[in-house]
Amino acid sequence: MQEGWQAVSSLFQPTAPSGLGNAAIGSRIATALVAFAFYIFLGDPTDWFDIVTGAISAVVVAIVMGRVVFERPPTVQTLGTIARALVFLPYLLFAVVRANLSLAAVLLDPRLPIDPTVVRLPAPEGRLATALLANSITLTPGTLTVDIDGDSLVVHTLTHETREELLTGELVRAVNFVVGHGTVEAENAALDVSPSQTQERAR
Repeated sequence: MQEGWQAVSSLFQPTAPSGLGNAAIGSRIATALVAFAFYIFLGDPTDWFDIVTGAISAVVVAIVMGRVVFERPPTVQTLGTIARALVFLPYLLFAVVRANLSLAAVLLDPRLPIDPTVVRLPAPEGRLATALLANSITLTPGTLTVDIDGDSLVVHTLTHETREELLTGELVRAVNFVVGHGTVEAENAALDVSPSQTQERAR
């Protein structure tokens, strides 16, 4: 677990001033634009207060998160990634709602059919894909990413159903779609996520 925290903390370590080149500036500008657009989407684009506070928030987010949001300098292909992420968002929201209903049914069942188990999933290539998959798993009720151990995600699953759904690789394929991994690569990643993965009973 210590290695996982070290990997996450390394993302937030400041770079030396000499390393702030055109690529770093481009990443921060792109981060600011995305943050500002999201802020305005949630607020009122005709309200000057929202516009000013949105701009200030976007600058702060760009300074703090510029290195994390974009692994590589933004290009035209980045627009494709953002567009695919917008397609992924409704899919994730639907998965969250479905998991909530499934978990509610489990909790209301007098037998309380839970089967807490820890499983390992192969982490996708790239920091963005790994972060997106880990957070998507955590946002979905019944599953929780507890650590990043080398090339694996350590995930706690509450029930047999949530574990089987996770191991089908559907979420892995969706994340690979967002980051633009090829179809063959996505299928191979999904094949790696099988019930034969290491499982440990949660204590």
